Amino acid sequence: MAARCTIVSELSSSDVDTYVLSESSLFIYPFKLIMKTCGTTKLLNAVPVILGLSSGLCLDVKCCMYTRCSYLFPEEQTYPHESFAQEVKYLDGLFGNLGAGRQACVLGGPCKKQNWHIYIASVDCAEDSGISFPIYTLEICMTDLDRTRAAHFYKSNCSNAAEMTQKSGISMLLPQSQICDYGFDPCGYSMNSVESSAVATIHVTPEQGFSYASFEAMGYDPNYVDFKALIDNVLLCFKPALCSVAVHIKGFQTSWCSSSLWGSSISPRGYVSDHFSMEKLPGDYIVYFHTFAEQVFDRQSSVATCLDQLTVEQITDLRSASLKLSGELSCDMPLTSKLSKNVSDNVVSNIYCCLLASTQCCSTFAVQHVVSAMDPMMVGSKPVDLDNLIKKHIDSTRREDAFYVMDVGVVLRLWRTWKLSLPRVHPFYAVKCNCNVPLLALLSALGAGFDVASKSELDLVRSLGVGGDRVIFANPCKLPSHIRHAANHNVHLTTFDSEGELYKLHKLNPQAEVVLRIRVCDSGARCPLGVKYGAEMNECEHLLAVAKELGLQVVGVAFHVGSGASDPSSFAHGIAQARQLFDVAKSMGLTCMRLLDIGGGFVSDGGFGVSFSAAASSINEALEKFFPPSLGITVIAEPGRFFAEESFTLAAQIFGNRIRQKEGLEIAEYWINDGIYGSMNCLLYDHAKLLVRGLHVSSAQGKEGCQSTVFGPTCDGLDTVMQNIWLPRLDCGDWLVFPRMGAYTAAAASSFNGFNICGFETLCVLSTS
Repeated sequence: MAARCTIVSELSSSDVDTYVLSESSLFIYPFKLIMKTCGTTKLLNAVPVILGLSSGLCLDVKCCMYTRCSYLFPEEQTYPHESFAQEVKYLDGLFGNLGAGRQACVLGGPCKKQNWHIYIASVDCAEDSGISFPIYTLEICMTDLDRTRAAHFYKSNCSNAAEMTQKSGISMLLPQSQICDYGFDPCGYSMNSVESSAVATIHVTPEQGFSYASFEAMGYDPNYVDFKALIDNVLLCFKPALCSVAVHIKGFQTSWCSSSLWGSSISPRGYVSDHFSMEKLPGDYIVYFHTFAEQVFDRQSSVATCLDQLTVEQITDLRSASLKLSGELSCDMPLTSKLSKNVSDNVVSNIYCCLLASTQCCSTFAVQHVVSAMDPMMVGSKPVDLDNLIKKHIDSTRREDAFYVMDVGVVLRLWRTWKLSLPRVHPFYAVKCNCNVPLLALLSALGAGFDVASKSELDLVRSLGVGGDRVIFANPCKLPSHIRHAANHNVHLTTFDSEGELYKLHKLNPQAEVVLRIRVCDSGARCPLGVKYGAEMNECEHLLAVAKELGLQVVGVAFHVGSGASDPSSFAHGIAQARQLFDVAKSMGLTCMRLLDIGGGFVSDGGFGVSFSAAASSINEALEKFFPPSLGITVIAEPGRFFAEESFTLAAQIFGNRIRQKEGLEIAEYWINDGIYGSMNCLLYDHAKLLVRGLHVSSAQGKEGCQSTVFGPTCDGLDTVMQNIWLPRLDCGDWLVFPRMGAYTAAAASSFNGFNICGFETLCVLSTS
């Protein structure tokens, strides 16, 4: 009675009891209660009653969160809902004793009709840090519903709630869930659904002029439920003119890199984003908030700066605008989020737009968010600048473990270089090269696709919200379970080079879009691949015939000249061979050929291999000759080393040393906490040539240098990192710094001999070169 709503239907599982109310829903867990209402229901009046009941059961409140969208008719609201300030005051009177963890804020702009209001009061985060995985809540508010869609929720069109659920498409949103639905007279609809401990709820007011629908899902894991597809499908059920999407994540601090960045890059089909903001909240919460309008978006109209005009000052502004997430609102009245950005209002956002202008699938705000979440430290462009920052970090943290430094600025500059040098070639980053999640998140935000070779790599990129259309399963010989897993996650684009693979794909994923991989070899490549993968040209016509007979859709040709290519003409040779096969496929009646994948082998300037500019020149010339733009062929590549190698620096501590005399000369020997079984496996498997410089941390500079040997930490004599190199005299507690350590290093590390050297921390910086 306090909230003025009654129970009209109920559904329970072993984890939760759910109730459909006359004005929304109630969910009761053993130690959590969620109440959702709409209209003029006095929700907050129910809180004192609930607190009284919990007190009688000797239960202490740890957290209260109150969220709502803007009221459609604020003048109809009564106390304590007449304004957000009034609601905040009322809640403070009930929960102001929960400690320092209290915050109230409004996300959105001052003129927005769908702002998001948040109040949270929580015990100190340290008391609530036991969460080992993130918990997600997705809330969608929709107004001005399509009349055809809204018509499903009138009793005159659908006689009962079950028919409304079926005809509207709601039954297919979470098809594994149990649904408890209710239809109101003469119109209106509510439903709760349960799937183990996860729940969802929908409420619809279909009347023209003030039509409204809300959707909320709580407890689902985006590693198993495609939230982006779910959002698309919810909007398809109602087709609102305006909508807002709020994603709340608890457990952000321990998991943002691997599971939550997708929340920043939501981009529903048929809608344009007109606002994005985020806020970090007490209790280890973060919220992302988007508003969308149903209209066509011209991406090019937002471009205001040319890529080649990116200046040091603008990069510096980028860091200043990284929007560090910290602190509580200092005033009592709720404020607009400090993280709100209007893309047309500042130079930094225009830089983002320029970086994103040629991409196809990314949110304009995604780069801004990823950089913000990384919170990179500014650093100069010289090696000594980075060394000073590393030393400062070591001194302030008193750390002993080795760690990586990822330079966000290098990644952004390499992206720009790629788009300027190879404007027709869209990069699909090779995840195997370096699966560091901040790197993947940044590339995803920039619009890169991804080349995966296994179920685990696929799950990793999908956890960042990457759609299946941005993934190629570029392993020509896949495990059967991996094929099924890819199909279940809408990843159908994949390579093959044998008849056996075609039969597997036909059986396990008949919807596969297959790409014939051919053998193209650069004999001088650092890591040749042709010995293992790629069909010979005289085998290709037969393979295409088998694919056609099986009914598989052949969409293109792929090749890979080898990792770390040395001969730029090898790319041109592969492109020429691919064109021959396109012609063969056409003559066989294979009409879906649309994709050319030129593989990897790219090295950024300064690396060990063919110069990028030479490779790009050869590729562009060959594309113009064999695949001119008029053919409409999509061209992709699989760079890994190009983006990863230069972007990462490794810092390792010296924990042992000795001086030996050899032929009258002093030879220094050092033991560091990384080695052949860790990052330096690249010496064996990637034929790397390491660079190193000493960093005095515990000892003073000025000692003369000498010939030196560097050992890794294990007890294997093979664990020798470098020999006969010149280093300054160093002591235990000093450090060695290894630049260009991002490619095929940590990705293949192990924990041999009990040394945990495969999970080093990554420190993010932003250089201003």
